[in-house]
Amino acid sequence: MRYYSVHAPPEGTDDPERFAFVKDGFSWPALFVPVLWILWHRLWLALVWYIVFVLIVAWTGRLVSDDAAVVVAFLGTLLLALEGNNIRRAALQNRGWEEVGASFGRNLDEAEASFFAKHANRLEEVDRLDRRAAMLRAAYTPEHVRDASDQPILGLFPEPER
Repeated sequence: MRYYSVHAPPEGTDDPERFAFVKDGFSWPALFVPVLWILWHRLWLALVWYIVFVLIVAWTGRLVSDDAAVVVAFLGTLLLALEGNNIRRAALQNRGWEEVGASFGRNLDEAEASFFAKHANRLEEVDRLDRRAAMLRAAYTPEHVRDASDQPILGLFPEPER
């Protein structure tokens, strides 16, 4: 079973097509085709850092040896594959996406189905709570609420500090 974090778009829409599911763990596409993976997920800052990394690898190849450059390139790409999904989560959070939950599944389709099955039940509960809060707001409008600032204060201090 794989763990997926679920992120809602910044607009707050409940459109299931707009939710992002980010798998936890190793990213194979980030290992084998890192530039395409970065571009696919629109991780522009990560692309800049990857270009800097490639320049460092090229510089290492010129100054030290080609073998050292291959080792540095492999370790850097391995690090990207290990942390790629965490970088994606951070980028979504920086763009204003909100993490609304998590889901488990053997694949993405199963995780989406289980999340939205639970999510539909939760939306009905939130809708019921919102209706109750709306009724309470309508019953107790601000002009009916007493202002407690003119009431005497019980305790050691005779005057409220404002």
